[in-house]
Amino acid sequence: MKGRPKISVIIPVYNEESYVSDLIKSIKQQTYEDYEIIAADSSTDNTPKILRKFGAKIVRIPKTNVSAARNAGIRKARGEILALIDADYILQKGLFESVVKYLDNPKNKGVVCIEPRPKLNLKDLRKRDIIKFKLLNELIYLYKRTSFFTWVPAAYGCDFCRSDAVKKSGLFNEEIDVAEDKEFFSRLRRQGKFKMIKDHVRMSYRRHSKEGAIKTGLLYFFAAVSALFTKRFKFKFKSIRRKSKGKN
Repeated sequence: MKGRPKISVIIPVYNEESYVSDLIKSIKQQTYEDYEIIAADSSTDNTPKILRKFGAKIVRIPKTNVSAARNAGIRKARGEILALIDADYILQKGLFESVVKYLDNPKNKGVVCIEPRPKLNLKDLRKRDIIKFKLLNELIYLYKRTSFFTWVPAAYGCDFCRSDAVKKSGLFNEEIDVAEDKEFFSRLRRQGKFKMIKDHVRMSYRRHSKEGAIKTGLLYFFAAVSALFTKRFKFKFKSIRRKSKGKN
């Protein structure tokens, strides 16, 4: 990359008023300032109001799936780095600076996607479940690290990709509702390596907590198998949201 690259943050949002302000506040506290926030939005709640408050660029789209939302954001992006971030994540301060420094290093020229280490966002967990999900998170962390050496990297939720590599590999498959990231990242992997950096993000386990880790894990497993081999998987998620307190 020549000069200081722009980061295009792409956030798919559907009725995320209880989450998205935490994410954008964590973006606004980043020390690296050359970024844009693009929200692909199909919300019916106060999410668009919150997005406008923080100066995000809003791309209004019909409610279909996360693949279509991400693609809408990618098409509007101007940055050399695409940050694909779900609305319920919270970023560590200094993350953007670490990402740019890593991708700008000539030694990492062959890396096309990097991901920060996942940690828990405790807001959506019952106290009795915290230890269980801390263990689950460590297993997911190890799984991710190992998978980055394979042709199907387990990157999802908060990923920083070189935009030129994304253009070469193609956009998300809009025929896939669940595990769309598996199929997408299996194609992006052909363009180069995936790596994890020490900086962290806090992620929500709201679906795992509400519907059970085993049930949710099995859904993602079967969806991933279908997405990789048939390039198609249709499933309508039941929305799981934290109760809004009306303070954003």
